[in-house]
Amino acid sequence: MFKSKNEMAKGKNEGDLGSRNHIAQGTSIKGDVITEGDIRIDGKLEGTVVSKGKVVVGTTGHIEGEIKCDKANFSGRVKGKATVSEMVSIQSSGSFSGELVYGKLGVEPGAELEGTFVIAGKVKDMKRNDEKEQKRSEKSA
Repeated sequence: MFKSKNEMAKGKNEGDLGSRNHIAQGTSIKGDVITEGDIRIDGKLEGTVVSKGKVVVGTTGHIEGEIKCDKANFSGRVKGKATVSEMVSIQSSGSFSGELVYGKLGVEPGAELEGTFVIAGKVKDMKRNDEKEQKRSEKSA
């Protein structure tokens, strides 16, 4: 019923490793950030962010470079290429400029968008459907 002190401490530490990261306002980083957990950026980052979790860019945050993650929420400025396998939300205070590849996209009124936007899963399906239609028309001709 009760865990020993060693088991509790071990479990707590394992759960906290890499779970949350924060780049505070007033902090500038040039380079790559790779994390197993979530990351919030309220400062400035020039480089690449790779996360197996969620990338949050706060209202004072700015990323110039590349982002690869599962989920994202942009309230600040993002310029470059972002690949978000699941859901990306761009808030009214957010701006995105560049190439965005995503699973699902939510955009609040007032958000600024510029660039190329690709739905990752749908592009493949559309190509397959076009190929099927082409084969059907070839057969009927």
